[in-house]
Amino acid sequence: MMRKTGVIVAVLLAVSACPAFAGEPFWGSVKKIIDGDSLLIVSGKRTIEIRLYGIDSPEYNQPFAGKAKKLVKRKVFGKRILVRPVYYDSYQRLVAVVEYNDRTLNSELVNAGLAWVYPQYCRKKICRSWQQLEASAKANRKGLWSAARPIPPWQWRERRHH
Repeated sequence: MMRKTGVIVAVLLAVSACPAFAGEPFWGSVKKIIDGDSLLIVSGKRTIEIRLYGIDSPEYNQPFAGKAKKLVKRKVFGKRILVRPVYYDSYQRLVAVVEYNDRTLNSELVNAGLAWVYPQYCRKKICRSWQQLEASAKANRKGLWSAARPIPPWQWRERRHH
């Protein structure tokens, strides 16, 4: 019985040592910017792909995609960030809120007009404040909102598949 308890304790300790699995916030360094809402980080000995929670920035071939990627690079590339895990998506990416210098990268993109709040996936309380930032960016014609009819990335992807 004692041995079985020891094994259970060891498993629990191993699981809790993996912060992304436990859902606990953890620190990492940004290694690569994939696009406006995805990045690779290194945390300990692991490389983790992060997808920013609740937002969707323009696709590669969509207007403002390059500007979104540049903003992310300028803000966090090579820097230490705090990752607040939300869940893993169907592509096994960790979907998270990313913080740096007491700022939130997700909201920075929305505020700059370089990402939409993703209504299908943004369900947490924080999404309300991001929706306000989006409305302000839209009213001030910032970033993608300077275009006559910006197409949200989820519609852009759907059109390309048909």
